[in-house]
Amino acid sequence: MSKSHKADRGMSWRLEVGEEIVEEEALSLSEPTFEDFGEQNREPQRMEKGINRQNDMAGVMMDELPCLAGTVGIPISSIGGDGEEVAALVAAIAAVGVNALKRFQAEGRIADVDTAIENLRQAVELTPNGHPDKLKNLNNLGISHMMRFDCLGEIADIDTAIKSQLSAVELTPNDYPNKPACLSNLGNSHMMRFERFGEMADIDKAIESQLNAVELTPDGNPSKPGYLTNLGTSHRMQFERLGNITDIDKAIEFQLRAIALTPNGHPDKPACLSNLGDSHLTRFQRLGEMVDIHTAIKTQLSTVELTPNGHPDMPGRLTNLGNSLRTRFQRLGQIADMNKAIESQLTAVELTHNSHPNKPACLNNLGTSHLTRFERLGEMADINKAIQSQLRAVELTPNGHPDKPLYLSNLGSSRLTRFYRLDEKVDIDKAIESQLGAVQLTPDGHPDKPMYFNNLGTSYARQFERLGEVAGIDNAIESHLSAVDLTPNGHPDKPMYLSNLGNSRVRRFEKLDEMVDIDKAIESHLSAVKLTPNGHPGKPMYLNNLGTSHQTRFERLGEMSDIDTAIDSQASSIELTPNGHPDKPMYLNNLGTSQARRFERLSEETDINKAMESQVTAIELTPDGHPNKPMYLNNLGNSHLMRFEQLGEIADIDKAIEIQLKAVQLTPNGHPNRPMYLNNLGNSHMRRFERLHAMADIDNAIANFEQSALSIAGPPIFRFRATRAWISGLQLKENSFNINTPSLQPQHTLINLIPELVWLGAPVHQRFQTIRDVVGSSIHEAVSIAIRAQELELAIEWMEQGRAIVWNQLRRLRSPLDDLQDTHPFLAQEFQDIQRRIEMSFLRRDMQDKFESAPASLEQQAQAHRRDIQKREDLLTTIRGKDGFQSFLRPEQFSVLAEVCRDRLVVLLTVFGEDCDALIILPSRSITHLSLPNVSHEDISDLYTQWESSRATSLRNRGGEKPALPHVDPRPGTQWDDNPPRTLSNRGEGPAHPDMEPLATLLSDLWKKIVYPIVKETEAGRRDSARDQLPRITWCPSGPLSFLPLHAAGIYGSNPQDRIGISDFAVSSYIPSLMALRSNTIPMGPPSILMVTQPHTPNQTLLPGTLREAEMIMQKATLNDMQPRINHLSQSQATVSAVMAQLKSHTWVHLACHGTQKFPNPMESSFALHDGHLTLASLMQNSVGHARFAFLSACQTATGAQTLPDEAMHLTSGMLAAGFPSVVGTIWSIEDRVAPDVAEAFYAALFEIGNKSGWKVKPEPAYALHSALRSLREKTTDRDLMKWVPFVHYGI
Repeated sequence: MSKSHKADRGMSWRLEVGEEIVEEEALSLSEPTFEDFGEQNREPQRMEKGINRQNDMAGVMMDELPCLAGTVGIPISSIGGDGEEVAALVAAIAAVGVNALKRFQAEGRIADVDTAIENLRQAVELTPNGHPDKLKNLNNLGISHMMRFDCLGEIADIDTAIKSQLSAVELTPNDYPNKPACLSNLGNSHMMRFERFGEMADIDKAIESQLNAVELTPDGNPSKPGYLTNLGTSHRMQFERLGNITDIDKAIEFQLRAIALTPNGHPDKPACLSNLGDSHLTRFQRLGEMVDIHTAIKTQLSTVELTPNGHPDMPGRLTNLGNSLRTRFQRLGQIADMNKAIESQLTAVELTHNSHPNKPACLNNLGTSHLTRFERLGEMADINKAIQSQLRAVELTPNGHPDKPLYLSNLGSSRLTRFYRLDEKVDIDKAIESQLGAVQLTPDGHPDKPMYFNNLGTSYARQFERLGEVAGIDNAIESHLSAVDLTPNGHPDKPMYLSNLGNSRVRRFEKLDEMVDIDKAIESHLSAVKLTPNGHPGKPMYLNNLGTSHQTRFERLGEMSDIDTAIDSQASSIELTPNGHPDKPMYLNNLGTSQARRFERLSEETDINKAMESQVTAIELTPDGHPNKPMYLNNLGNSHLMRFEQLGEIADIDKAIEIQLKAVQLTPNGHPNRPMYLNNLGNSHMRRFERLHAMADIDNAIANFEQSALSIAGPPIFRFRATRAWISGLQLKENSFNINTPSLQPQHTLINLIPELVWLGAPVHQRFQTIRDVVGSSIHEAVSIAIRAQELELAIEWMEQGRAIVWNQLRRLRSPLDDLQDTHPFLAQEFQDIQRRIEMSFLRRDMQDKFESAPASLEQQAQAHRRDIQKREDLLTTIRGKDGFQSFLRPEQFSVLAEVCRDRLVVLLTVFGEDCDALIILPSRSITHLSLPNVSHEDISDLYTQWESSRATSLRNRGGEKPALPHVDPRPGTQWDDNPPRTLSNRGEGPAHPDMEPLATLLSDLWKKIVYPIVKETEAGRRDSARDQLPRITWCPSGPLSFLPLHAAGIYGSNPQDRIGISDFAVSSYIPSLMALRSNTIPMGPPSILMVTQPHTPNQTLLPGTLREAEMIMQKATLNDMQPRINHLSQSQATVSAVMAQLKSHTWVHLACHGTQKFPNPMESSFALHDGHLTLASLMQNSVGHARFAFLSACQTATGAQTLPDEAMHLTSGMLAAGFPSVVGTIWSIEDRVAPDVAEAFYAALFEIGNKSGWKVKPEPAYALHSALRSLREKTTDRDLMKWVPFVHYGI
């Protein structure tokens, strides 16, 4: 008689935990800051290895034969004698195999299964076809290979098992009584191979074979329950792969029939009950019906009670009971279930010998239960035991075993959880290492591979959130996308994978602000919702995530459909979440935030009332001591503030202050959220002051802002905003009570925060975005206050810190961090890591709640953040103690700036409100302050509008030619009158040409209001007696002044005798910042010139004038006694690689081609060459050797971005930062026929200076450009202003 091998496979268990996003709101005096929980991730996914099997074997009824202990591999050649003797010996060999297999089942030693296989293989080979024992031996040999495969995972074993069992089936007639056993065992082997490789053909064959076994077996046959159980198990596995609910229903149906057919007291009854419990657990995980989990526990408890002590299946049954208890705990939260689960699984581990193949599974499941209890209670002992158990499971599992990837993935999940708590980088690194190993060890097509990709993506996402490295979120999206792509439609886990993919895309959108990410995030979340049936426990989470994504897009685009959809989705999420569920407060908070957002837009009272109702409920459902409670209080307070601003009820502002004060009081010092809560409390006090004018309110507001600003714990962006509010509060108090507060401490604080706010470790485009959106005009305000206080050196220092912030970080091709990396790489890496951790701490202020049921307490979070801050300060002290790094990340003092400006006349211009000031650094390094009383910020804005209008009117394409112009020397100096000379009103020739009238008016206004007073104050125009040339003014304008053509200021009419301007009295240069005047020693000698021309750039308009330009330059060069070396690359010669290679060996570069400026990432600004674009990034990443000078004969190379006036976002400043100390560029489009004339005159002057001195005197490009443009002006009329105005000089 034959028995079936029960192949009860382990079920998979997946953790569902919430993830929330906290949304940042720009904080100002009028805007409260809300905190949102946005997303909830159902991750990481942990899978359990159930090990309960009914270990029956077919055809092993050999009790009457002797056991040949220790006999292995009797050689066939040694067998002799008659047939009966041979048959007896073969039977004895088979008996040795069977007995060894029984010992393996009981003790788990691999040597026993090896003995079984060797003896049964010989028995099969020695048994002739047609002999009745042939079938039995084939079947048992197949079972032996199957069991060894289950332990070691060798593919050859499962293939041999199927081959042997298939032979047994084929050799067995349909009416033979053992045929059903052979079919069932063959089906079990196919099922095991399906588990390993996920090939649907295997599970189909498993079900087909097992169904045939059932149909061939009459009711009453003692083997039928086993066949039914195995068939049910295969249907359950197919359900887990495809998600078809009929499969799990059939599994339970067949297993119920198996139980009904098994009498009480039968040894197989416990196994049947255990399998039924597993199927109910699986259906619960899909549908969430509590009856299923209760039934699972009840049946598995009966299984344990019916299993005698010492039974080899007891550990597996205890483990499965623990799995079900843990699952119910996660749903109901009753700690007794969790404690019983750990107790059961700990007993299972203790009952299992270390060498038993099921020991790793027992350890893995025990570790998972400890992890779950840690997530609820937060005891570190639990997470440490989880990692210890799972690490031991990995170590006990040989390479190649099919369960090793599972154990690695679960170990990674536990390390990830400990990373959330302890913030040790080693944990996240090892989590990724383990989960990456799980992916790599899993063959393509395996049904668990998507899960491993999902878990790996989760770890990458958390690495990004903590460290801020974009590569982390890119890897997360790639992994989550693989999980989605590898999961068939209809699979129950596909919604989870889609939701996690959407969450990672939201993260990247928040980092990079690329709309495609948020659009695809919404698409993924919507698919997750649609694929999830009503009643599924994960549906509320997916709806919440969908709502949060829509809210995020609303914040970016302002489309009302997004906020409406967000509210609908979040409301549905709440309706589907039962009372008592731990995530319900989070969903309510998110809904309240979305309703408040809609109120801000539409001002409908219903929305703010509903928002407050949701937020109040969230608070009431959150126990005291929960780390999210202050956040919920903060948001409710903000809603009261918003309603006060709408309706004006004093009760609302009183309530806002009361609630926000409680949020502050519940948040310990050092917590990264505390500055935000202080800010919001200050805003509310400010609002009440504006209404009631009580000094206590303004004092409280200022105190809260000051405390927030000076906190070292908060993120720089919030401290910066708090500082601005602090300054505004002090000004309001001064104006209201006529109380003078002379301290500049708030301004000092604001300026000192800039290096942290615009951190050089952030991507360049992100730094520019921060300057635009956060810094704004606050630096101009601080500078204006310092000037009013007569702190002129301080004002200059602050101007320098606020101008060209990014270019200053990139000057000399290298940042201080790069220098540190070269000399002290470990310090540099440590500093970058801690800086990112501090930056990301605010974004993950709710991180523990996202992924843990027992988040770190507020005090624990605060302590961790304080440790990071202290570590950063200690690192800065260490770095500044190293040679050459004393000023690391410190702003330059005036003494340094004055030294850079030595022997120069530098004019810094600033405007704020009604005040426009010039700070003039004289060659003597003293400072002169000149107030320009007739100029306000509004006036400068009007001038800028005129300039834009003039440029639009005069815009032309480059084309045509014009005769060359002679070189003309500079004009002599002029004596001064008290009034501006030759104003527009006393011109002899009437107004300028109508097309140029706006530009002429602009230049006249600039001359009269700004430039002439400065020239008069500095007595510019007095010739340098030593050098017999005009003096030079270096302009460093800020704000909207940066866009104005100061170098062309003057009065221009039809009669040349009536013209007068700055060029008559001084040579003009520009700098983006004072530090641009610092340069390395420039070697003397004839220049080596790299000339690049592109008259016919692919896909660009033609520039025929560039060739004539090159010819003229080379002609001028040949007139020199010491001729410069010129290398001319044109057309196909001028490739990106060729130009880059030649740059290193040339001191001058002339680029006559198309130029492209890229906003908001100027590092991608470029020059169009034959085969691509030569970007600033590539220039700065490569040494430019002994660069002296660059001439950018292209359009708009010195035109900045209107939204970032102080950043000089153009190619000309970029070339300065790339290492060229002197650059000629253009502030607007230039005519192709004019550019060669300017270049010819320019180089003629430059070569003349060099030739006269034998190249022992450094040629000054600023004077050469001045000379060239003066000759051009004298040969043109008032209609031709835009022929020469665009050309400018930058640098030294």
